[in-house]
Amino acid sequence: MTDFLHNVANKEEFERNTERSTTAYTLVHENASTGLTHKLPLEASYARSRLFRSGVVVAFCTLISRIFGLVREQFIASLFGSTPMGDSINVAFKLPNLFRRIFAEGALSSVFIPIYNEKMLISKKAANNFSGEVFTLLLLTLIVIIALMQIFMPQLMLFIVPGFHGKKEKFELTVFLCRITIPYLIFVSLTALLGGILNSVRKFAAFAFSPVILSICVIIFTLTFDHYIESTISISLSLIMAGILQVSFMFVCVKRADLNFPIIFNPSDPDVKKLLINMGPATISSGIQQFNLFISQSIASFIEGAISILSYADRIYQFPLSIIGTSFSTILLPELSKIYKSNDIVVAKKIQNNAIRMGLLLSLPATFGIIILSHPIINIIYERGIFTSQDTTNTAEAISAFALGLPAFILAKILTPIFYANGDTKAPLKITLFSIIINTGMNLLLMDSLKHIGIAVGTSIAAWYNLGLLYSYTKKQNKLHIEAGIKLFCGKILLCCILMSIIIALIKHYYLEYFYSEYLLIKVCMLGSTIAVGMGAFFGTAYLLKAVNYDNNKK
Repeated sequence: MTDFLHNVANKEEFERNTERSTTAYTLVHENASTGLTHKLPLEASYARSRLFRSGVVVAFCTLISRIFGLVREQFIASLFGSTPMGDSINVAFKLPNLFRRIFAEGALSSVFIPIYNEKMLISKKAANNFSGEVFTLLLLTLIVIIALMQIFMPQLMLFIVPGFHGKKEKFELTVFLCRITIPYLIFVSLTALLGGILNSVRKFAAFAFSPVILSICVIIFTLTFDHYIESTISISLSLIMAGILQVSFMFVCVKRADLNFPIIFNPSDPDVKKLLINMGPATISSGIQQFNLFISQSIASFIEGAISILSYADRIYQFPLSIIGTSFSTILLPELSKIYKSNDIVVAKKIQNNAIRMGLLLSLPATFGIIILSHPIINIIYERGIFTSQDTTNTAEAISAFALGLPAFILAKILTPIFYANGDTKAPLKITLFSIIINTGMNLLLMDSLKHIGIAVGTSIAAWYNLGLLYSYTKKQNKLHIEAGIKLFCGKILLCCILMSIIIALIKHYYLEYFYSEYLLIKVCMLGSTIAVGMGAFFGTAYLLKAVNYDNNKK
């Protein structure tokens, strides 16, 4: 405890000296023979403490944005349910976000942040110039892409939702709405780039909070203009308004961080060329989840209402995935890229193992809890307006199937930054290609017999296959150093999850009528108290089994 407080007390001095971190790493290795190895735990504790604090900030902001996202999705579900119009709206919303997650937040951030950090070591001016070059190139590229997509939107829809082709009205409505929403890609991609700049200097809150603007805009804009134009049009236009506000908000945050950059068009810059070369493999490898969801959506277009059902289910299981997985991936890439530049394997190993432990500690109970309580959760969140009880059952089945892959998705988000921090984009590319093949095959195999459930199960199977390949590659290339105690830790967590599940199942069995009361407050209180009891049982058992203790929390 004394050492921990001492480390915290000296944190400001440590961070003020911009060269001390690298120097300390060097001193440890050069003076190991003299017994000065006590400095390494100090640096490691700084890294662990910084990782934990950053994780808490990102997780909290992501939690707020996901709560608002759920309210937004609840609003959309009450208006459109799983009707054909609901399918069209969900496709129109997903299209720009699909490309944003693959290119901007995925590939671009993965290759941009390590190069940006290298530039920052040279000077802030060099880093700002690089940011300006990438920003300008991204903006011009997006304008061209959007123009082409506007022209060829019908052909693009034939590829994205082939099942709509034989339904003229549904297909034409989807094309029309997608033409309205696709310009949002420009704003949200620029927002992601600005977020990457802030993340590189460990300012994580703004970007994690920015999706709140989208959710608020969708609800307010739609309610305001619903009396003047059709709800499908007003809700689509709200994306453009949200995009303008999001990128404006991020510009203000970048300016306040004194990271202003000039507008420079210089595609011949060697670092820009390096970024573009690495973007190809990174686009595919970092977009594994999005590619799999895209394939799932294409296959689901042949099943009436399946796109809406899978979209509503996706929003629920994305809640823990974003809070846990995205929080870790957001902070791990800049942290690991700096640590690997210092060639300090010991600190990297500590960060890797602490992230894996935390990922298991949070994802496994979330999986068990979602599966057992899926129906009450969907009932409370979505079942109103034209969203029927059958829609609730279908969505609950889908979310349970998606939840099976939740730990795999989260652990993959922890392992993938290890490759990018080392500048390796080819290995994740190979892994992703194999995973996409598995996902497509499983979806096609299971959709006839299990319908929308089969598509979700196929996606989860592909997630575990992807994780297995990531683990094998990192171990083979000696980039992942798993501590011996991880297996025992995982076993203890599984035991805690089983006990938690039994308790939740018993509560659900004996108090079932309260989960489906006609009064919303009673349902919410019942679900909330059940979750609280389950969490108490889980963490209490974990503490007794010493899976969670003070030392682990400090790490």
